This record gives sequence, C-alpha cells and structure tokens, in this order.
Amino acid sequence: FFFFFPSSALQPTPAMLRSALGIGRRHKLLTVAGGALLLHQYDTHFKYGRINRSLKAVFAALYTVGSYKIALTFRPEKMLEIHDKVAELWFRTCQTNGGLYIKLGQSVAMMNHVLPPEYSQRFVSLYDRAPSVDFAQVVKLFQEDFGQHPSQIFEWFEEEAIASASIAQVHRARLKNGTPVAVKVQKPFIQVQMTWDLFLYRALAYTFEKLFELPIYWTVDNTIENLMQEANFIREANNTQRAKHDLQHLRDVYVPHVYTEHTSQRVLTMEWVDGVKISDEPALRKMGFSPKGVMTTMINAFSHQIFVSGFVHGDPHPGNVLVRPKPGHPKQHEVVILDHGLYIEESEKFRQDYSSLWKAIVLADVARVKDICLSWGIRDYDFFASLQLFKPFKKIDSSNTLRKTSRRDMIEFQMQAKERLRTFLHDSDLVPRELIIIGRCMNIMRANNKMHGSIVNRVNIMSYKAAEGAAKRTVNMQKRRKRLSAYLHETWDLTEFRLRLWAIALVYHSIQLWRWANEKLGYRSSGFEDVLEDTFTRTLDNKLGIKLSSEDGTRDQMG
Repeated sequence: FFFFFPSSALQPTPAMLRSALGIGRRHKLLTVAGGALLLHQYDTHFKYGRINRSLKAVFAALYTVGSYKIALTFRPEKMLEIHDKVAELWFRTCQTNGGLYIKLGQSVAMMNHVLPPEYSQRFVSLYDRAPSVDFAQVVKLFQEDFGQHPSQIFEWFEEEAIASASIAQVHRARLKNGTPVAVKVQKPFIQVQMTWDLFLYRALAYTFEKLFELPIYWTVDNTIENLMQEANFIREANNTQRAKHDLQHLRDVYVPHVYTEHTSQRVLTMEWVDGVKISDEPALRKMGFSPKGVMTTMINAFSHQIFVSGFVHGDPHPGNVLVRPKPGHPKQHEVVILDHGLYIEESEKFRQDYSSLWKAIVLADVARVKDICLSWGIRDYDFFASLQLFKPFKKIDSSNTLRKTSRRDMIEFQMQAKERLRTFLHDSDLVPRELIIIGRCMNIMRANNKMHGSIVNRVNIMSYKAAEGAAKRTVNMQKRRKRLSAYLHETWDLTEFRLRLWAIALVYHSIQLWRWANEKLGYRSSGFEDVLEDTFTRTLDNKLGIKLSSEDGTRDQMG
C-alpha cells in the first residue's frame, strides 16, 4: 500500500508502528487465551478433564522433584516438613483427579510399613466412598453395551448406587426370575481417561527413576497391565469363576456366582450376598462368630492361592471380604470374597520356588534362600526374606537397634537410604513380576490381622501352606524318582519344619499371653503383628537406613 502511494502523509510514523505492533500482540494473546479456554472447556465437558488432570499430576511431580532434589539438599533438617507438604499435594491431586488416581492412592495407603507416616495418614481416607455417577449415565452405558434399558433386562433395578469406588459403582437389582443380584457398573469416564493416565504414569515413573536413581520403572508394565485388567469386567467374570473353582474345597469360603449373560466389558452382574466387612469386629461378635476363626479362614484362603493354586487375588482389603452365616449352618461363619478384577497367575516354577523360599526361611536354610533370591536378581537376600515374613531373617546388631534414635540420626539415615536401596536389586529384569501383586496381597492380609489385634499367627498359617505348596513339587518329583534317600530327606525336612513352626507358635502365644496379662493390669501391650512390625522397622533402619518412626518413636497405625 505504501509502495503505490508514497505520499509523505501516508508514511507510518514510529508511534503508528508501535501501536500496530501492540494491537497485533494483544490479538495474539487474546487468540492464545481464547484457544486455551476453548481447549479447557472441550477437555472438561467432552473428554472428562484428561488434559487438566494430567497437568495437575505434572505439577505435583515437578514439586516433588524440586522438594527432594533441591530443597532437601540445602535444608536436610526440613525432611519431615517436606514429607508433609509433598504427601498433602499428591493426596489432593489423587482426590480431585479421581478414577485411576484413587486406585493408585489406595496403593500408597497400604504401604504404611514402607512410606513415611505423613503419606499413609492422608491416603488411607481415599478408601472412603467415592462419588457415584447419575442414573442417566448408567442407562446410556447399558444401551451402548446391551442395546437395552436396565428395566428391559432386570425385573427391578435400583437407580441409586449402594456403593461407589474408584472405577465402578454397584446397584441392587433383581433378575426376571426374581433372583437378587449386584450389578457393578463402570464409570463412563474411566475408558476415556485411562490412556492418558497410564501414559503419564509411565512417563513419571521413568522420570523419577532417572532423577532419584531408584529401581522403580521395572514395575510399570505389570502395574499398567493389572489396571487395564481391572477395567475389563469380562476378565473379572472369568477370574471369579476360576477362583470359585480353586477355593471350592475350603468349606468356610465362598465366591459368588457370576451371570455371564448379563455381563459385558463395563457391566458385571453377580449373585447378591448379604454380609458384614471382615474388619467389623462388633458385627462379627453380634452374629456369634469368633474374629479369630474368621481371620484364620481368610488368611488360609489367600495363602492357598499364593502357595498352592497359584492364582492370587491382588486386593483383599476389608471391603472385598465379607462374612455371613453359612447357608444351612447359621452358627458357622462363611468368608465371602468379592471383586476379582485384580489377579496374578503364577508360573509353576515361581509357585514352586516361592513355596520353597518360605520353607527355607522357616528352616533357616540360608544357602537355599540365597540361591532363590539371586536367581530372581535380588542381591540382599536376608532383607528380602525379612520382607516376606515381616520380621528380621537374620539377627541384627543389638547396639544399632536398642540405641535411642535422635532427630539428627533419623535425617542422616534417610539421606543415606537412596544409596543403599539402589543396591537392593542387582538385575531387575530377573525379578518375577508375580512378586508385585503377591507383596500387595500379603501386606493387606497383615493389615487385616493387625486391625483385630493380631489375633491369629499369620506367619504359621502361611508357612504351613507354603509347605503344602512345596509338597506338590515333592510328590511330582518322587513320582519320577522313587528313591528311599529322597523320601527320608523330605521326611526329615518336614519334621524339622514343623518343629520350627512349633517354636514360632510358642513365641506367638507367649506374646498374646503377655498382652492379655498387661491389659488386665491396665497397661497397653503390643500384639504379634506389632512386634513383627517393630522389629522389621528396626531392620529397615539397619539394612536400608530408612526410619519410619516419627520423632517420638511412634508409628502410624493403619485401620
């Protein structure tokens, strides 16, 4: 324009150019802001906040890195305060993001024996009821999966959910033949959010491993696979049927029936069962059941899965384990196991090795324990053995465990923990992935027992099941080689094994008797799980330099 009309009156002045550039910049800023707003609205209303949720998690991750990599380096005395702030930020992130973040947060809550108390104290509240979706969304999901309204499938369907968790909610209903059922309906946003959530989880785990130099990324593929399995209700239906078959010989254990004709990838219809949570001791006693008998049944059932059947429930928290009067025998209890979405199938070799590991731990067969652990890429075999029983495998130096730990000691221990933890696994590629879910299952069993005051000897029950699992291998071997020497060797091992378990039982009953006597005298005393946990905590101090106790020496007790 100025080229064709070179009049001096039309020549731009510096002021005009600055004004035009300013308007251009404002237009660009407005365009960017408007685009960001539109993207935010689209993401919020049509994609269930995938981007927004991811940004919150990224911010929390950056804050975590800054706190532990930078702030802690210059202010190590602020460690407890940093724990508190980081735990609070991640708790709020999981709580507001919902969905799979709730599931991951619940996993953090169950790690109260490993993580600082600041984490477990907050994350345990994520087990509270999650918000449910309205009935209109349930109807839409049924029409997408079955092409029918719930009223066309069921004689009656309760619109309001009776229970709501991280990825699904449960409705009461009645089949056309009058059979009462529980209908588990997946929340519609889970499938949309899952891809983004799991991608970000993978990225954050990789980043944390590189920045903190800790071996955590090796668990990612297994964790993602398990979370995706939990979101597939057809897989859960198949798991339920198999678990029912595996446990049918246990007379006090029941797995509800699944109605596969009314089940899809996002809807699971199963038999309705009335019962109380295994953690509800007053309700158990009101029904006339012994909490000790109930806990024995529960631990025996899950130990059977771990050591004998090799098909293991990964989430046996109290909400998934109910107790009811046994049909036809109302004075007997029956443990009902629910929610079979998270399972791990052990390889036969792993099942045999893991059973042998427990047996070797009880027999104090250090050479065998070492051989198995090294074959799994675990260098620190005695500490790994302690992780399994939740008590020290080797006797530790009393001068280190009895000395009072000062605040400065605790800070120094935690600052050294990273270097020691890095050497725990020398080859993560060799570590059996089954250990991830089995460790989770065992930890929840421990917590359930602890809730009732450690009323059963969990270690002995699991050890006997381990012996049963190892015996399966022995029987198979003896069929192939019927040698007297092998038979005598196994008989001696079994006798020694039972003597060791008798000694453990003697310690257990001594602790329980001491606790009873103290309570009668008005004193507080620790239960068996508390004693094991306390000695294990001191083992962590000694082996990894991790101090889990607060400054006054108390630990968080998770309910």
